[in-house]
Amino acid sequence: MTTLTTPPPVPSAPPPVGPAPALTTTQRTALRVTIIALAAVVVTAVVAALAALAVTISNFRVVTDSEALPPTIRSLVIDTGAVPAAVRIVTDPRAREPRVDLRMVNSTRAGSDPLTLNTDRAEARIAIDDEPTPFLRFSRAGEITVTLPEQVAARLSVTTRQQTGMVKTEARLDELIARVDDGAVLLGGSARRVEIDNVNGEVRTDDSIAVSEEFSAHTVNADIQVTFDSAPPSAVDVSSRRGDVVVTVPGPGPFLVNADTGNTDGSTVVRVPRTSDRGEAVSVINARTDNGDVVIDGR
Repeated sequence: MTTLTTPPPVPSAPPPVGPAPALTTTQRTALRVTIIALAAVVVTAVVAALAALAVTISNFRVVTDSEALPPTIRSLVIDTGAVPAAVRIVTDPRAREPRVDLRMVNSTRAGSDPLTLNTDRAEARIAIDDEPTPFLRFSRAGEITVTLPEQVAARLSVTTRQQTGMVKTEARLDELIARVDDGAVLLGGSARRVEIDNVNGEVRTDDSIAVSEEFSAHTVNADIQVTFDSAPPSAVDVSSRRGDVVVTVPGPGPFLVNADTGNTDGSTVVRVPRTSDRGEAVSVINARTDNGDVVIDGR
């Protein structure tokens, strides 16, 4: 016996979609008015914001200031306070006298001479007038350049103190001491002694630096990469809490090296001749990091 199966019913076609109902004249007029009103609000807000920005910017200007330093100076302290600034220290064999030059963005409400200089025969102190400014954090950024004759630089001790900024040395100094909270320290030239304390910023040499006696550099959140020229310092002490430490020293050695990393994923690499005898060592190198790598290399 043959069983006939009833085929499934053919689905009915969806009803045809007609055109959207046309807007009435009243509705079109209301839509146009709404769009024009929104555009007017946006344009008004943008114009008001630009006008406010223009007024604020007009309250600032670029100012320059320059002061001569005593030729008998032996100690220089530069304190930029809360003003973000780049500090450059250079030696110029053509300079007839030591001087300091300032270039910065300053408020028109402030005086035309933001640089403060206090001196006697042997010491000079440089500061920047710290006027509170609500417009942007770095609106009063500046640059201080200290230019030194060679004979003045050779006997000069320089100390910098900065909350925010950068230190760059290209001079042949007797001593450099730098304290920076947020910013890099870029080293060049030479010094008998160097001491760097940094918080959030790297310490490195652009090319190399010559240090004869002692070099110490400590930072919290950055790397230290230092290359020494000519001869290694008698003592090197460098550390970072969160960053790599790389020290490159010249000469055949031997070196007394204490290198350590507290990070299990970090590595310690020493590629210079070593000795455990302090009397035999030409330099004592202490290098450590809590999170990072330590490399002591030769050149």
